[in-house]
Amino acid sequence: MKKGIALLLALALCCAGMAGAAAAETYTASAQGFGGQVSVTLTIDGDKLTDVTVEGTNETEGVGSRAIDTLPAAMVAAGTVEVEAVSGATVTSNAIKEAAAAALAQSGVALTAQEVDLTQNMTPGTYYGEAYGKWKEGTIEGERFGSPAIITPTKVAVTVDETSILSVEVLETSDNAGFIDPVIEQIPAAIVADQSIAVDVITGATMTSQAVLSGVAQALEQAGGNMVAFNIAKEHEPAPDEEFTCDTVVVGAGGSGTTAALRLVTQGQDVIILEKTGLVGGESTCSTGAMTYGSLRWIEEYGEENLVSYDELFQEMMNWTNWRADSTVVRSFLSNNGAAADFLQDHWDQTDNPGFGKLAPMDKNGMDTGKGVAKYTVLYDQFIIPQGGRLMLETTGEQLIVEDGAVKGVIASRKDGSKVTVHADNVILATGGYAGNKEMVEEYLHTDSYYLYGLSTNTGDGLRMALEAGATLCSELAPHLAEFCSNPNVDFYAGYMKFINYTGLLQVTGEGKRFYNEEYGAKEPLSIGASALYAQKYAYAIFTQADMDKMIEGGGAAMLSEEVRAEMNNYRDRACVPFYTLEAEMQAAIDAGEGWKADTLEELGAQIGFDPQVFSQTIADYKEAVASGVDTEFGKRPEMLFPIDEGPFYAVRICPAFDGTLNGIRVNSDMQALNAGLEPIPGLYMGGYDAGGLWAHPYYQTTHTNAVTQGFALTSGYIAANHILSQAQ
Repeated sequence: MKKGIALLLALALCCAGMAGAAAAETYTASAQGFGGQVSVTLTIDGDKLTDVTVEGTNETEGVGSRAIDTLPAAMVAAGTVEVEAVSGATVTSNAIKEAAAAALAQSGVALTAQEVDLTQNMTPGTYYGEAYGKWKEGTIEGERFGSPAIITPTKVAVTVDETSILSVEVLETSDNAGFIDPVIEQIPAAIVADQSIAVDVITGATMTSQAVLSGVAQALEQAGGNMVAFNIAKEHEPAPDEEFTCDTVVVGAGGSGTTAALRLVTQGQDVIILEKTGLVGGESTCSTGAMTYGSLRWIEEYGEENLVSYDELFQEMMNWTNWRADSTVVRSFLSNNGAAADFLQDHWDQTDNPGFGKLAPMDKNGMDTGKGVAKYTVLYDQFIIPQGGRLMLETTGEQLIVEDGAVKGVIASRKDGSKVTVHADNVILATGGYAGNKEMVEEYLHTDSYYLYGLSTNTGDGLRMALEAGATLCSELAPHLAEFCSNPNVDFYAGYMKFINYTGLLQVTGEGKRFYNEEYGAKEPLSIGASALYAQKYAYAIFTQADMDKMIEGGGAAMLSEEVRAEMNNYRDRACVPFYTLEAEMQAAIDAGEGWKADTLEELGAQIGFDPQVFSQTIADYKEAVASGVDTEFGKRPEMLFPIDEGPFYAVRICPAFDGTLNGIRVNSDMQALNAGLEPIPGLYMGGYDAGGLWAHPYYQTTHTNAVTQGFALTSGYIAANHILSQAQ
């Protein structure tokens, strides 16, 4: 009898255990992340969260991926989906939290939060970790910014005892000089001080910051660290609010803001510069050179007899825009362009920075400064700050102070949430346009399919503040298109896939239909190629295995003869080297659902989702053009009508790439912001991408212009400063 009771009891316990196991349920939901959908699956047993998994294949490696790696364990340890975002990966973190909350709502369960174990029991010693930052393995772009030709990971050393982090050292990095400096100065010290890797990244150097944090995380894991505890941010008291008064406050320390500040402080003005990132230079650090029409240095080198006349250049620029540009702004730019360049060079000549060290071809009226931060940091270190200018980094302008219709200063906030109020007679807004603000881009440029080559921190702060103060937008808002193609979900920037448009390969729309002469992707990449792609939002480049092999072997030079390339004035030499990363890039695109491979063109079209009748006709027409050597549809030259008879076949989705945005607030010839009645708003000036009037789509690609964006950035700051000085006399 007792044996029977024992058996029944055992069966009952077993069934209870089975019932308990069955009670554990999974719930899945998704939310929009930075690069695409992020999916979160929660496993809930009773009122306990027992497991969290996250999938987000299109989130940025080294940034969003840190949130994907970190937040699941934090949620399980805390027993709740309400955890802190990963610094520098806010978009992905918020997507994970939103999806987790939606999954939890499906369950109907009220989770019971639990106390997180914060104890550490590490093995003392020094441990090492490494991760790629701004530049990934195999990149071809880093060298253009002063990084090594062969990119290696950022390496760190972390020394610990049983319970704490004793030191963090950055041993090696391939990331850009200037960008890595504030990271090295601030992040290791913050990790040791907070005993946490949940420290703030350096705004504007997010990927470099994340490389250091990823390396430190690896080292701490090797030491046996409690990573949930190390990923909890320490609470900090915000700095006290501060209030200042000066003559002029400059918002944005890029090329335009820096030139304005330098001009003003050298003439005795009291100037405060507010910069939302942790370093100076802004979008101008990405620029190689600038238009410098009329510069004395240019004239000394090439001779005044070779300087195109002012009237000819003015007419050339206005005719390019079909007079949609503001002629008064164009005249002001040309009248001051050379003087602004000479002003800057006079200061660079007093430093070890060459400044404008190389001249563009004679007919292009420009000079080369090289990429990077150094050309601007030297101006702050040796002139602006020593002469009384105050630079406030990681301080974001948020609202203009307006009194009786005049702008009288700026209210800003620091990263810790504290407020900075600056009272000033003049405000120059030079915040870099709005290309980093997806909502603004969709509203003003009517596209959601693009890749940003420029700075994601340029989020339209200046435009928003000016509009709130009564300024009016320019009628010609346009993208500053790059001459390369890209993809919204796969990074083509670091490799060679961005040059796919330089080959003239077949391109079709989402329906499967040709839409332009692909020759222009190589021949006129900015004025026509990029513009045609922008008009379609995205397209598909189609090629064969034979094409792939040729490009891997010799890039554009293997596809197009020297004679053909010589006839294309704007063909880039950088596209004439072996595309040795192309196969790996193609596989990455396939893995992300942005590339396709098939044995037949019919199968390829079906995979992508083309209209079969449209695509079939497109292929038939194109094959006929190849066979006859005559493109009756678009007039493509026969040398670029490549055969598409033998597979395997490939396709990759391409979209426009933006460096930034052209035109912003309407200004007059003195860079004063204009209201709806086109009257100057007293005390308010615009510079660089924030200033409107010089542009009309597409970007200038005329006989005598070169690097107009950077030229205008520097010159607009110079013009604004000169007008402020004239009003102070």
